[in-house]
Amino acid sequence: MNPHFALPAAELTRLVQDAAARTRLLVDDLSDEQWKGPRLAIVNPPLWEVGHVANFYETFVLRELEPHRPPLIENGNERYNSFVIDHDDRWDAPLPDRAGTDAYRDRVQQALLERLDRREPGPRETYLVLLAVLHEDMHDEAFTYTRHTLEYHPPPLIAAGAGNGASAGGEGPLPGDVEVPGGTFMLGATPDEPFVFDNEMWAHAVDVAPFRIARAPVTNAEYLRFVENAGYLRREFWSYEGWRRRTRSGAEHPAYWRRRAAWERRHYDAWVPLEPHAPVIHVNWYEAEAWCNWAGRRLPSEAEWEL
Repeated sequence: MNPHFALPAAELTRLVQDAAARTRLLVDDLSDEQWKGPRLAIVNPPLWEVGHVANFYETFVLRELEPHRPPLIENGNERYNSFVIDHDDRWDAPLPDRAGTDAYRDRVQQALLERLDRREPGPRETYLVLLAVLHEDMHDEAFTYTRHTLEYHPPPLIAAGAGNGASAGGEGPLPGDVEVPGGTFMLGATPDEPFVFDNEMWAHAVDVAPFRIARAPVTNAEYLRFVENAGYLRREFWSYEGWRRRTRSGAEHPAYWRRRAAWERRHYDAWVPLEPHAPVIHVNWYEAEAWCNWAGRRLPSEAEWEL
């Protein structure tokens, strides 16, 4: 990180409150039963995850900056540390109930806001607060896909802005490629940037050969041709691991597609018509790779994508 970069307390306060408000829009309308959720390998129980987000602020901001500060919840590390609590144990951990979890996150936020109100933060405090805010933002993505995975109703922030998720229409195909000249590319972050994650450290030169890339993402219509060409049943398009996973799951199309009179996709708890020109979503890496093999394409490398 830039050792001289600091944000005003008012701006950090705004960011903390913004992230907290978005989290509430993503979880507060769920029932107590939905906060617990079914035991599933690909999502967390929201009851644990809400507490985990609060505990991250407490551990990596409040107690990192004030090591002698008493904990705001008993055994918080043993309850919420994702390196300590195995995923499958998060449903059975001795957690506070929903009201207790709400009270804990309120206490943590209030303590952080009071600290920001007392002083202007320096670079280290700025970095730690931004780290915790971005961590909450990532969990907000997780709350969103958890709701979709478990067929919960859309969260208010999505329901208000996107209706049932169907495209408004009027789009069309955007075929063809663009030429990218390639060259030497600095991949990663530089020390003068205000905030970087540790896995972005540090920029290094990468030589990228000239390449072509599609002008637009693969669409539902393009992917549907692969599905209807029995692409999921043709071994030659799949890697060894991809085929093993596909046969184990029995998949013959993307996870949230189905065919009735016409093809549909699931949007949270509702089924909507498959929009032909919208980008295909909710396919995994192996499915994307298989489509590329079928279509005579390939996936871009990390350096190509960044460039």
